[in-house]
Amino acid sequence: MYQVFKIFRSKKAAGIRKLFRLSGWPTYFLSTIFLFTGLLGFSQADHLDSLLNDLVYNDSDPLIIPGEPAKYHFFYAGTAVNSKTMYAGREIGEDMINISGHIYYYTSSGLFIGLSGRWFSQLSPGYNNTTLSVGYGKAIGKKKEFNLRGSYSRFIYADPLLAELYPDKNSLSLGLSYRKKWFGSRLSGSFLFGEGLASNLSMAVYSRFTLVKLKRNNKVYTSPELSLFLGTETVTTGQTGSMASGSYTGTKEVFGLLNTQVNVPLAISLGDFDIELSCTLNIPTTQDVSIAYPVSMYYGISVGYMLPIEAGR
Repeated sequence: MYQVFKIFRSKKAAGIRKLFRLSGWPTYFLSTIFLFTGLLGFSQADHLDSLLNDLVYNDSDPLIIPGEPAKYHFFYAGTAVNSKTMYAGREIGEDMINISGHIYYYTSSGLFIGLSGRWFSQLSPGYNNTTLSVGYGKAIGKKKEFNLRGSYSRFIYADPLLAELYPDKNSLSLGLSYRKKWFGSRLSGSFLFGEGLASNLSMAVYSRFTLVKLKRNNKVYTSPELSLFLGTETVTTGQTGSMASGSYTGTKEVFGLLNTQVNVPLAISLGDFDIELSCTLNIPTTQDVSIAYPVSMYYGISVGYMLPIEAGR
């Protein structure tokens, strides 16, 4: 079950309002932020999957050569700032900035472990949760152009009230990506569980073009990406009737396309550093005829650093 706009019980709704500095936000709207915190981790893993395919298996200077023993273990750390907070193309708050940071350690065998955290400008406390992740990735196929990745994540919320309001603190994700020269694609599925169960599916195609070659293998490049996000939302059926408490509107859960996203970054690679500016266009869709979501755009900046450690042969 995955309800994007589920009305919390009155006790929980009151608790949620205490977490926001702004007042007067609808309860169904506030509850969406807790679903977003979990799914932000999923999208971050997808982004890292694309990035690491470029960094680790790139054609000019690969850290891992298909068919040969891996040359390195490595750490990858980074931070990102986004001008808006979005879930499935729906804006949460009004120009609510979110900041995320992460550090991952990857072994030459494919095992990895990571730690990440998130901060939101309109939440109190601003720091929302810490995510611990462990997983495994393996290149498959004759030419090792496919990469299969699976991971488990555990969410640790900064405020005890958050932990009570949002009991689904575990996630499992599985992804399959394909990369050949300048073209890549990805299919990912995620499951959030605890007291309940949530799931989503995303698919994407992306590319990578070098715009300017600099000295010492440094470069300016872009990696445009088109992605689709599918999930289950609660929609009104339009059925009304009479109950003891008055009139009501029926609802049901339907699975379908929630958002189409176009991301266009401009990045520079300087040694082991990558700096990226990005513009993201969201085109949300819904099967609820009573709601219309606007097309939106936001901007982001991120910095990443990779530290290779020679593993030996």
